[in-house]
Amino acid sequence: MKKFLFLILFIVAVGILLISTCPDRKAHHDAIKGVVSEVVNSEVNQNNIFSTGLASISTILTVNLADTYIKSNLIIRDHTFYNVGYINYKDDFRMVSFGILNHVFTIDQETARQIMKEKQSFPFK
Repeated sequence: MKKFLFLILFIVAVGILLISTCPDRKAHHDAIKGVVSEVVNSEVNQNNIFSTGLASISTILTVNLADTYIKSNLIIRDHTFYNVGYINYKDDFRMVSFGILNHVFTIDQETARQIMKEKQSFPFK
């Protein structure tokens, strides 16, 4: 009987921990924006698209445009113990983040690069 009571208390404690540490919308937004920023910086550095001054301006402009897009199209679906971030992409919702225990896991850089190539009017190499 004591083992059963301990098990129930342990499950309740883990549930309370998961509920209290579920990340918010801002955490998802910041994590996705970080991935987009890394992709833009790596593309500009690899391809030497512009001179140094123009590269900084284009990077800032692209990251700000992506930030605006993320703010308007990011949907967070809260579940009891975790939440999932989706972005509307070509009339299809794509999962871009997963949050649990106060941490947000995002898509990898290659997937983000693929989405950005298809979304933007100018192609990367």
